[in-house]
Amino acid sequence: MRVNGLDEPAVEPWAAVLDASEHARAARFVFARNRVEYTAAHVLVRCALAEATGHPAMTFRFEAGTYGKPTAWIGGATAGVHFNLSHTQGMVAVAVAPFEHGLDVEPLDRGVSLDIADHYFCPEEIAWLKSLPAARRGEGFLRLWTLKEAFIKATGRGLSQGLDSFWFNVFPPAIRFKAAMGDDPASWWFEQRDIDGEFMAAVGFRSLRGPAPLVTWWRVEPGALVAAVDPSEPVARRPVNSVMAPMA
Repeated sequence: MRVNGLDEPAVEPWAAVLDASEHARAARFVFARNRVEYTAAHVLVRCALAEATGHPAMTFRFEAGTYGKPTAWIGGATAGVHFNLSHTQGMVAVAVAPFEHGLDVEPLDRGVSLDIADHYFCPEEIAWLKSLPAARRGEGFLRLWTLKEAFIKATGRGLSQGLDSFWFNVFPPAIRFKAAMGDDPASWWFEQRDIDGEFMAAVGFRSLRGPAPLVTWWRVEPGALVAAVDPSEPVARRPVNSVMAPMA
């Protein structure tokens, strides 16, 4: 869901679904833009969970795990689905699935220093970046970055895992591990989307047995969330118009 153009009066009707801790966290942001982004992201999470489970958006509570990854609860039990949240300037996104997963979204016009790659990426990824035309290395960096973020968010261990302990072949997305990781690349599945030529998004999870999973990407219009606060109303949505094309 795009949030650029929203202000605090625009998101105020959504605030009823947030709990006290979310209100307090939103209030701590100095800038209105960050308060709007936080509110929009957390209401989107609640509405997505409501649609997935049938419970009212305001009834969820959240508990952080060992590394800070939150779990949704209804009363004394987990909600039965997992979610992952990502937000950046101008965009908030949430993924919901019956299993653990990770999601990341970044703006394609984000200024990046390719020196970061030398410190955090594997030699294979650095070599791929350097093989790209100079004008496309920023995009290449963000393709790698979103995939790597999706993986560490899916495991729930965050940056306790070194970003140079695994690497990606970018198209089609496929992970590789150093021997010390002790993980099987074949057990992981990733998908990436270029959204409107403005944002790069990636989702990843440990793959299930059987056919390739079906991932559906939806665009949610901000005005739809006002109705979605009412549990009898579904979140209005439509497929994201995005095309994934291989890079040279």
